[in-house]
Amino acid sequence: MDLASFDPRDPAVSRSRRLGLAAAQSYRDQYGHLDVPADYTDPTGYTLGTFIAAMRDAAKAGRLEADWIAELDALGMIWDKHDAAWRARLAAAADYLRTHGHLAAPATTPVGAWLAEQRHLDAKDKLDPARADALTVLAADWRVPHGADWHRKYHLLRRHLAEGADPAALSRDTLLAGVKIGSWLHRQLTTWRALQPGQQQLMGALGMTPESNPLTRARRARRTFEQNVQFLELFLHREGRAPAAREEIRVDGDTVRIGAWLAKPRSKHRTGQFPDEHVRLVAALFDGDWTAEDAVPAIL
Repeated sequence: MDLASFDPRDPAVSRSRRLGLAAAQSYRDQYGHLDVPADYTDPTGYTLGTFIAAMRDAAKAGRLEADWIAELDALGMIWDKHDAAWRARLAAAADYLRTHGHLAAPATTPVGAWLAEQRHLDAKDKLDPARADALTVLAADWRVPHGADWHRKYHLLRRHLAEGADPAALSRDTLLAGVKIGSWLHRQLTTWRALQPGQQQLMGALGMTPESNPLTRARRARRTFEQNVQFLELFLHREGRAPAAREEIRVDGDTVRIGAWLAKPRSKHRTGQFPDEHVRLVAALFDGDWTAEDAVPAIL
């Protein structure tokens, strides 16, 4: 087919119309699209690549009749290959968004590299406004104004909470998908004033502010003297001896520095600053002088 002389009103061309449409239909049925290589010849010997190129050129020149256009559109005709390629990548970005909840894809991935290119073009005012609008419709924050890494971690935390995770269970050691999200959250909340207003707004939407910081645990209630005496008695039963100055005891997951605690009553007793009622409680656990480093537990 001579592209330069193609005229759909030519009777000879009209006779080949059905043949071309039939070949296009067959190609689409087999491959699911009409992105036909320019040099493609189908199994019957029909030069479908040439036919498709002729249709594009005729439409661009305004020489393709409306009914031809309609029939080709019904088959999924790709009139502009460059635009079709862009739309295909937009569809890939939509798939990524559905899977991850954001468009801050790493630049090391195909979709991330393409998105980075679109952001670069947009920053240089070289991105077609219609394409920028299409990306904005897909995700309002596709430009990742706070940096792709920040947006990735933010959305990782957002999804974690949206799935029902308890904010109170977060700690600085929390890992999500291999990311130290607890450390990241700690940095955001401890450098709150350095965050941009948009970042503060996004964090606030998750209920994550310095005032509601889940990483700041309530201060543990101070143990009573009687409770510490009970821990000392437990140590004596377990070890059969008095604790050294640096020894600890684990009780219900809590670590008590029982050696350092006992050293304080001993010191106060020697200087006459220890209340008699407290002396009686501690002394009852030992035989003889309980202030001696080698004091013998009463249980022995």
